Amino acid sequence: MDAPSVIIGIIVYVVGFAVAILVLSAVIRNAVRRGVEDVLYTKGKDGLWSANPWVISIAKEVAAETRKTDA
Repeated sequence: MDAPSVIIGIIVYVVGFAVAILVLSAVIRNAVRRGVEDVLYTKGKDGLWSANPWVISIAKEVAAETRKTDA
């Protein structure tokens, strides 16, 4: 093998590896986003999205605790 073909092979390998990493990171990011959305939100019978009741109760507790410490 001559030097130019080795260099081209290395470049193709590096570019392919970089593209594979970018695709894999996009897939992972999308899966994590959907997982977080599934945990935090529920779709009602009317087709509208709303926060899960436990998320709302936690937010109310945090708001109540911050009001207590502010006074």
